Amino acid sequence: MEQQTLSPATFWSLRGLLRDIPVPEKYRPGLLKKQIDTVSSMVFVLLFANLLNVAVVLLSFRQSEAGSLLAIWGFCIIFITGLAALWHVRIRRANIRGHLAQAHVDAMSSAALIIGLSWAVAPLLVMHMADLQAQMVMAFVLTGMMFAGSFLLSRLPGAALSLMTPIGAGLGLSMLLQEGAAYQLITVLIVVYLGVLFFAVRWSHKLFVEQHLSEAAVKEQTQLIGLLLRDFEESTSDWLWQTDTAGTLEDIPLVIDTSSDTSSFMKVGAQLTLVFVAGKARKALEASLARHAGFRDIVLQVAGEREEECWISLTGKPIFEGPDFRGFRGVAADITQSKQIEDRMTYMAHYDGLTGLPNRATLQDYLEKVIRKPQAPNTVRALLWLDLDNFKWVNDTLGHPAGDELLRQVSARLKEMTEKNDHLARLGGDEFALLIERPSGGVLEAFFNRLTEHMRKPYDIWGSTAHCSASFGVRVFDTYTTDTREVLKHADLALYEAKRTGKAQWSMFTNELQATALARVQIEAELERAIDNDELRIYFQPIVDARTHKVLGVESLLRWQHPSRGLVFPEEFIELAEDNGLITRMGEWVIRAALAEAARLPETIKVAINISPLQIHSTTLVSTIVNALATHNIPPNRLELEITESVLMTDTEFTLKRLHQIKDLGVRISLDDFGTGYSSLSYLRAFPFDKIKIDKSFVNDIESRPESRAIAMATLSLAKSLGMRCTAEGVETLYQADFLREQGCDELQGFFISRAQPLDYLTHIFDVRRRPECETADVQSIEAPGEVNVVPFTSEKRA
Repeated sequence: MEQQTLSPATFWSLRGLLRDIPVPEKYRPGLLKKQIDTVSSMVFVLLFANLLNVAVVLLSFRQSEAGSLLAIWGFCIIFITGLAALWHVRIRRANIRGHLAQAHVDAMSSAALIIGLSWAVAPLLVMHMADLQAQMVMAFVLTGMMFAGSFLLSRLPGAALSLMTPIGAGLGLSMLLQEGAAYQLITVLIVVYLGVLFFAVRWSHKLFVEQHLSEAAVKEQTQLIGLLLRDFEESTSDWLWQTDTAGTLEDIPLVIDTSSDTSSFMKVGAQLTLVFVAGKARKALEASLARHAGFRDIVLQVAGEREEECWISLTGKPIFEGPDFRGFRGVAADITQSKQIEDRMTYMAHYDGLTGLPNRATLQDYLEKVIRKPQAPNTVRALLWLDLDNFKWVNDTLGHPAGDELLRQVSARLKEMTEKNDHLARLGGDEFALLIERPSGGVLEAFFNRLTEHMRKPYDIWGSTAHCSASFGVRVFDTYTTDTREVLKHADLALYEAKRTGKAQWSMFTNELQATALARVQIEAELERAIDNDELRIYFQPIVDARTHKVLGVESLLRWQHPSRGLVFPEEFIELAEDNGLITRMGEWVIRAALAEAARLPETIKVAINISPLQIHSTTLVSTIVNALATHNIPPNRLELEITESVLMTDTEFTLKRLHQIKDLGVRISLDDFGTGYSSLSYLRAFPFDKIKIDKSFVNDIESRPESRAIAMATLSLAKSLGMRCTAEGVETLYQADFLREQGCDELQGFFISRAQPLDYLTHIFDVRRRPECETADVQSIEAPGEVNVVPFTSEKRA
């Protein structure tokens, strides 16, 4: 047989019976009166039955040992019944005068409880000393009291339960104390009866309340229909609203414009004034409500989070029933569309249309207020300037719509990290700003770390995964800085420092950063004049055959002969040149100058020149190469351009097309710093390089780290398999040179062969023709570094 289970519908029905039935406050007085009226007609019947049952019990037990006890008990029951009758008379008089209160209902419940407890004592007194016939009489009387009382008092469930529960408990306990299995079964049956009666009382009361509420609602709706029709004729508003005496919105039986959900914010139970945004208009509304005075066409903005701002024109008048004030009733009209036209231009001037965040102008205004506002004790206030690390990659690979979607997701992700009083803004492009205030004592730094990790998580852009971390600079507020432009500039400097140290980093502004920035501005200005003032120099570092030791070529390296600082190495100015765009002009100068010097070298020696990522996108790169080769009569195969992986990572398709265009001229292309990026192998497959160069970081550790030797060996094997030559950079010891040669390395370059020097200081390595008179490169002013001759690479020499 299948086991019977309680269905969900039955379960929820039973659960509903256990809950109190919600009754609106305005319906409670009528319900209370109806309850009292219904029960009052039954109370005297119940009291009479109570006295009759006392008489039956006393007669049944007059010969028993407990006769004297029952006589006292009977006297108490009669006395209590008399008091209950007198109390009920008072309740009826209060009902007639209309002064009923919940206390009267509570009094009836208390009286029922006292009577129930009195009857519960009877079986405990006599059951253990009565014979079977007397016990049956007692059981019948008490059971009848339970059922009759629950039925007659069902309109007041508290009173019904107060009567039947003690009686049932007393009878059940007396049966439980008797010996015999039959008494135990009777006890179980009594418990079941109590449960059935409990649900019966609740169900009966629920039907009674629902019937009353339905009747009251129908009556009220009938009264309002006429008013609605009159209001509709007098006004062009959209929907009706109504409040009670406290200004709380009540049921709105009829909404005239059912096609719109704009009135959904006026929910029953909400305070009317709190529905709207605080301001002068709301104060006018509050004043009218307080004076019980009518009002017309008050324009208010709806409060709360909504898809768009909602504006309402509110009209209302007080409701009086005789001299008593009952609340307000009126109509409301949605005027949002007309307000939108008025507010749109203002919004566009202060908010970002893509993310909905405040824009730079709004942030500036907010900063002006905040910077003059004193900070709370033991707090730190800071401005974060945030920039996405790989936003250009998303735009270039997934398209600008995907970039817009990424910005929206970034905005949402930043909002997740903000607190109530934080101020988030989009400054433009992929830059955001966040003004925060946090407790002192390391909380601020912990927040920065959490924010960095939160922004590092990948984004899902329409099914494509985008890794776009964020770096940000921090400017902590102080008491003496009151210029918002200076605060923004300092945060920008800190951002630059964070991006300089790597992706997904944060940096805090310091005075040293400002000093560095000032020095940077000065260097940028001096660097721009360096080309015009002929301060740039070309140094060359020889590249030799690993086995024959013959010089195969030279790599061109740029130096800056500063008038006061002396010789400046590229690590100190190349990054500046890339940032301000001067690298393109500087790179073209290097091509012309290096090929001019190459004309003085033997025709067997090749010249290598480094190309920056910005330079590869220059529209004049190819023409510069062609003109320089033709001017100095240099065969294209003597020129070798070195690029790093960073060149290929920006607009890869265009870069590969440009590299093929250069290679078609006959110029050789090599991949520099091989192994330092994450996608070197993919680039080897994408373009047929002539040579790969092992990065010096691997060469330097060949003697001490087995993994560096393994990487060098793997790179050499890979180059051989692909038919490419391989050059090792940074060779500084004989051991390194021997190891690389034994592993099949083709070319060596580094301090072990020679450091980079002007061409005229390399005559001990190869023949250098004299400079033509027309060329004005000044090498006499450069102090030559110490010379290092080429040495034979043999194991005997190392030993």
